[in-house]
Amino acid sequence: MKNAESIAYESIIGMILSRNYAPGDRLVETELAESLGLSRTPIRNVLRQLVAEGLLEARGNKGCYIPQLSPEDMNSVFKTRALLEGRAAMEAAFCRTDEDVDMLKSLLDEEKEKYSQDKRKEYAAVNNKFHLLLAQLSKNAYIERYVKQVYWRAGLYTFYFDRFYVPPAPIKLPRDPSNSISCTEHEQIVRAIAIGDGSLAENVMRNHIYTSYSRIAGRIPAGQSAGIFTARNPFNLMS
Repeated sequence: MKNAESIAYESIIGMILSRNYAPGDRLVETELAESLGLSRTPIRNVLRQLVAEGLLEARGNKGCYIPQLSPEDMNSVFKTRALLEGRAAMEAAFCRTDEDVDMLKSLLDEEKEKYSQDKRKEYAAVNNKFHLLLAQLSKNAYIERYVKQVYWRAGLYTFYFDRFYVPPAPIKLPRDPSNSISCTEHEQIVRAIAIGDGSLAENVMRNHIYTSYSRIAGRIPAGQSAGIFTARNPFNLMS
C-alpha cells in the first residue's frame, strides 16, 4: 500500500503533467490537501522535495510555484542534461550487468505499450524511470543526484510544449511505436549499453536529448531573445 507522501507525489506530478497549472502558478498547500484528501504534512514534504528536485521553485514565505519558462533557461537545462546524462550512459555501459540490461529492455517494452495506447501519463512515468535508472546505473551518486534535478526541470518544458503531451488533433489508436523517435532512440541507447560501448552510449544519449530539445524549442512563448542555438549543435558540446 502506498503511503501518503507517495500518493501526494504522484498526484502532484500528474496535475503538472495534465497542465492543471501554468508556468508561474502557485501551488497552495491547503488546496492540494483538500483536493487529494490528505493532511497538509505529506503535501508540505512533497512540495519541498519537488523544489529540491527542480520541478518547483520556492519564493521565500510565499510558497511554491511552477517556474517561469524561457528559451534561455531551456537551453541551459538541456545542455546540462546532455552533459550529465551522456556521461551517465557512458558509465552505465562500463558498469552494466545482464540484470541491468534486462531492466532497461523491460522498460522499453512497457514504454512501447503505453505509447501505442496513447496513455500519456503512464508513458511519462515509464520515460522518467528509464532516464533515472540510467543515472542510477552509472554507479555515481553525484551524477545520479544532479541528473534527477535537471531532468525534472527539463520535464517542465516537455510537459508544456512537446506535441506528444499537447497534441494538435485527436490521435488514432493504436499508435505504432516504430514511429516514435523517442522509443527508437531509447533502443539505441540500450543497445550501446548492452554491448559495453561507452562512447557510443554517450553520443546516442546526447543526440537523444538534442532531438528532444529541437522538437520543442520553437514552441516556447515569443518575446524572448532569439538565436540561442545553432542548427546542428545547440549546446556547442564536443563530440
